[in-house]
This record gives sequence, C-alpha cells and structure tokens, in this order.
Amino acid sequence: MSLIQVSNHESYVREDECGVLSNSQLLVEFEFLMRSDDFLRVMTRSSQLASIASRSADPRGLMVDLKSFSEGGAFSSLLVMESLAAVKDRSADQQLIALLAHPFQLVRRHATWLLGRRKPIASAFGPLVEQLAVGGIDSMHAFRTLRRWSTASPDGIRAHLAGALESVDDGHVRARLVDLLGSLKHSNELLVRLAADSGEALAARIAAIGALGDRPGSNSRATLQRLAGAEDVIGTHAALALSDLEVFKAPPAQCSNAGLRIAQLVLAAGLDGKLSRGGLGDTGGVASLLVSLGEALACRPEVDHVLTIGRGTFADSLSKPGYLKDSALAYAMITVGDHGRPAETPDAAWEHLPAIKRGLRRVMQEAAPIDMLHLRMADAGTLAGAEVAEALGVPVCFSAAPDPHNVIHSLQSRGELDQDKFLQLCAKEHLWFRARLVERLAERANRLVLFPRAKPGELLDVFGIDSRRYGQRVAVVSEGIDVDLIRRAERTYDCGEKETQEQPDILLQLAGRIPKSRRNLPLLLSIGRFNPVKGMERVAAAWAADPLIHSRYNLVLVGGDLVNPTQTEQTVLNAIDQVIPLESPLREGLVLLGGRPRADVARLLVATVQGRVGFWSKGGLYVDGALKEEFGLALIEAMAAGLVVIAPSTGGPPTYVVHGDTGVLVDPGADLAAGIRHGISLVNLPGRVKRAQTLVEERYSIAAMASQLVSVYQAEPSYR
Repeated sequence: MSLIQVSNHESYVREDECGVLSNSQLLVEFEFLMRSDDFLRVMTRSSQLASIASRSADPRGLMVDLKSFSEGGAFSSLLVMESLAAVKDRSADQQLIALLAHPFQLVRRHATWLLGRRKPIASAFGPLVEQLAVGGIDSMHAFRTLRRWSTASPDGIRAHLAGALESVDDGHVRARLVDLLGSLKHSNELLVRLAADSGEALAARIAAIGALGDRPGSNSRATLQRLAGAEDVIGTHAALALSDLEVFKAPPAQCSNAGLRIAQLVLAAGLDGKLSRGGLGDTGGVASLLVSLGEALACRPEVDHVLTIGRGTFADSLSKPGYLKDSALAYAMITVGDHGRPAETPDAAWEHLPAIKRGLRRVMQEAAPIDMLHLRMADAGTLAGAEVAEALGVPVCFSAAPDPHNVIHSLQSRGELDQDKFLQLCAKEHLWFRARLVERLAERANRLVLFPRAKPGELLDVFGIDSRRYGQRVAVVSEGIDVDLIRRAERTYDCGEKETQEQPDILLQLAGRIPKSRRNLPLLLSIGRFNPVKGMERVAAAWAADPLIHSRYNLVLVGGDLVNPTQTEQTVLNAIDQVIPLESPLREGLVLLGGRPRADVARLLVATVQGRVGFWSKGGLYVDGALKEEFGLALIEAMAAGLVVIAPSTGGPPTYVVHGDTGVLVDPGADLAAGIRHGISLVNLPGRVKRAQTLVEERYSIAAMASQLVSVYQAEPSYR
C-alpha cells in the first residue's frame, strides 16, 4: 500500500498495490483538489489521477461521476479533463466534445489538446476546425489533434477543411486551414491551386507554398519553379520551398570523422557569435549561454561540429553556407512567421509549428549527420525540435527546468494565486500544457540534464519520473559563463575620462545620460529581457520607494528594444512608467539602455565595479528582480566581475550565492529594497570579491560546462 497526501487536507486516500482507486475514491480526490490552494499539486495530482482513471473497473459509472463534477465550472472541468481523455469508454468522447463549446476559452483549448489522445470522432471534426481558425496555441492544438486523426480519417477531415475554405475570407484563418491541409495525403492538387492563385490571400498562398516543399512530386516542383521566378514575396517563399524539396531527395549524409556532431536550439533572434540582439525580445540568458557554449564545445577535442540554431530572416533561411557541414562551429537561422502571417509574440509562434518543423528539418539535414540535439525551453521551438528529432532518428538531450512549475510555486508562495488568477495565468501563459510538455520531454529524452539544487533528484518527482528507472540517463550540470570575456573587459577598461573615444558606445551613452546633479553615485544594475518574469519593474519600484537607495544610487536597466518594443516589452516599460512616472524627479536617476551585445554587457559589469571618473563611482550592485531563477547566468557574470548580487532565493541562486557574503538571497514575498540595503553593507566586505570570482572560475566557467556536457553526450551510443 502506498500513502498519497493531498496538500492542505487532513484526509488521505490509499491506492492498492496496482495503483487503483474506486470511482468514489477518485471523486474524493478531485473534491480535495477542488478546495486546494496548492496549484502545483493540483496539476501533478490531476495527471496521476488520470493514470488511475484509465484502469477504472467501472468506466461508464466513472464518466457519470466526472460529468457531474465538471459541471461545477472551469476549474473543475480542468481537473477532470485528463481523466476523461484517459478513460477507455466511448462516452468520454462526448463529454470532451461538449467541452469544445465551453464558455471559457482555456477549457475549449484543453479539450482540443486532449482529444488528440482519443481515436477519431467524426462529430468533433467541425468544432476542431473552428478551433483551428482561432490562432496561436489554439490553432496548434487543433492542428495536432486533427493531424493525428488524419491517418485514420483523412477524407472526413479534408471535407471539413474544403468546406471551411469555401466559406472563410480572412487570410490568416485560411492560412491556418491550409497548414493542416498540407499535412494530409492526396492534397497536392488543391495546394497547387492555392499556391498559384494570385487572387488568394497572401498568408494562405505562403502556407500552401511551404506545404508543397514537404511534398515531393512533379506538379509540386513545376509550380514552385514557376513561382520562384518572380522577384517578390511569393518568389522568395517558393525558392525556400524548392530548397526543402532538395533536402528531401538528398541521400543520408555520411561523415568520416569520429567526433561528436551536436546541434543546440533556441528560437531567439539574431543568435550570432556577437549576440548582437542580446536582451531584445526573447534573446536572453539562454541565447547568451548557447553562443558561449557553442564556442566552448567546438574547442573540445571530442567534438567535430557544433550547430547553433536560432531565429532569423527569410534571407538567412535561403542562404546555404558550406560551413554548416565542415567548420567546427556554425550558426543556422530559421524563420518563425512569414510575410503574410507575422509571429510578433511568443504566443503567435505556436500556430507556426509546421513551418518551424520544416526549417529545423532543413538545417539539421543540411548539417547532418547529427549525434545529439540539445533542447532547453518549454516553447514551440522545443516541441518542434523534439518531433523533428524523432522523425530523423536523432537522440535528444533535454535540460529540464521546473518551468513553468516554479512560476506557480513562486506566486502561490506569495499568496498571489487563487482559482481565478490561476485560470487566468494558465489561459495567458499556457502553464498547464507547457508543464506537461516539460514532463513529457523529461521522461522521453535520451539524456536528461538537471540544474544544480540542494536535492536535484527532487526535480524528477516534480516531473513524475521514477529515478530508479531513468538511471544513468540523468546528469546534473552547472551552467557556465565566458569568464574570459569578463577578464578581457577588465584588462581593457580605463576608469578615467581621458580616453572617452576608446570607450564602447554603451559607456559613452551611459555617461551622457547621467545628469550632473546625480554624477559620482554608484550604479544599481540589472540586465535581462524585458519580460515580466524578470522583474525589472520590481527593481524599479524597490529603488524608487526607498529614499536611502535612490538617493545613493543611479538605477541602470539593460534590456528590451526601446525603439520598437514587442508587446511583452511594452508591458514592462508601461509598468516601469507606473512606478516611476516620466514627470517624476526620480526619473533623473533612471537610465534605460536597451538590449546590448554580450561584449557590451561585460564592459558594463566591469565599469559598475570600477566606476568612471566624473560620472559614476565604484562599488555598484547587481539586482535580479525575478521571483525565481532556474539558474541565473547574469548573476554569475556579475559575481565574476566582482559585484555584490541581490538574487531570488528560489531555484538555482542558493547553490552559488553565499547569503551575507557574496550576495543577498531574497524570498519571493520579501521586501526587495531591504535586500538591496543588505547588499550595500557587503560591498567592502574583506575578501568578498576574491571568494566570488574564485567560485565562478572553478565551478561555473563555460569550459567546465562544455566538459560536463561532452561526457553526457558520449554516454549515449552513436546513432549515426
């Protein structure tokens, strides 16, 4: 017998040795979860109960009970939906289909997703095609469910798509329908007609052209060759589709070298060796890590080739550099969104899953053979990467962070989550689905990498993984930074003002932005993406609200596109304007520098430590305003430069920040300003800088990380 405790309740429900509960016991469990305020537990236990429900001795009776329970509202529907999808009784189909008409979009979205676990249901084709038209992640879920069903019911699904195309004029909606059409057999004729029709919506034509690149055949090639002759957007997309056809027919690549060939992926823009778009949009710490890590891996004698895949323009996608195969280090870019249907937000990227997969397959086959694809994020790129790797037979290494699990944990630990807020958060950030994506990837990956924690094995429990069964496929690897980049910045930095023309633009701009009345104050620095999870507005609020801090420090925030901000970046900028209004006198002490390349960031960290005569004094601090950090690369860089760091106490920072010595750890619900004041008292602590820098150099260099990962990669047999 095993004991299962439901958080915040005195009652317990016991499973028998086969993990079985009676229907009435299952209902008791759901009732407990309905009253729970531990939403991480709610998600985890809901998955466990679905597994138990699949073994119910009375599935028809269970369906009656679950139907009655789900009528309690959106939250109760979410609790039981995975169990509905798992029960081996056709009556569950009708309950899930009924939820496609639920008034709350999140419930309709989850029903669309979970129907993919069932056999095809003809009465669901119409409602799912309607969901396909919605856009974003809703379209992606409908696409994946209908695509799975198309193997058994292609004609019925094709008929619904054809009917929808006859009745819909909106170009974006038509493009989403065409995306699915492109995945169905025997659709070439209609795709060719849509691609060649100059009166068709641009987005739909582009979707049809992209789909033809996945379908070798004489009519596809002839159409694409004709369209590629045009010097316009259609010609560009047709040329890219022809490139995909060439990849299709190419024989499997061979490689005579015995070294490892590694691919690593993050869908960040401008992912080049300089990280020229660092801090802009979604180009954050992981992007910076992959640039440095690629260089470090390429220097290892066991590695022949490292391919770093990011997000770029169509011009990037069309280029076919020979060094993809032959050089030790290469970058390849794929597009997310197109001229007819841009993907300007992370949410919009989900509906472009078919095009993302085509781009990944293209660059991976051009760079083949590949021994391992390393994935890291809970996003559309990682989902696409896992599916492409499976299709190509490429093993996957997954760095599994409990994200979005930790988002939920941090918010509920601060008392900021109730049922309504949890539902809103799931609707906006797709936390429930992304948590399941992380769990599934962690369970299925050939190699699993965990972040350092006091008890790293506890992460496996979060993911629902039996560590005894997973065995040697699990490794704990510390992330690392390019320490040499910081040291080069130190060697070349001159804190005097006599050589201003030799200073990089970022320091000249910073000097020019500090008013005379606030010169010679040290800097309070924070660097990162302008995304709400990074807490930039929280740093601004703490600085503005505390007279001691804002009178003694200028606040410098680095990140975000200040000229053409994304919707997410604008949300953060608006939040900063709310806590420090433009007309406030405090605004004079705030400097926004926007996103910067990594070399600029290194110089700024050094300058914050050493000061600059006539503009700011030495002895600044680094503040991370996030409620949690899975690891915190920017914190490690700040410690390497010699800064006191103010860091969240959740996630990775407690494994390397010594509270009261090299920095200050702040609990999610604690006063950030108090943490900053504590940090001020540590600046001149004897030996602090040396202790911090020694720790980083010995344990958190990018070279050490590369060495650890090579061992991880080599532990799997070659799949070439």
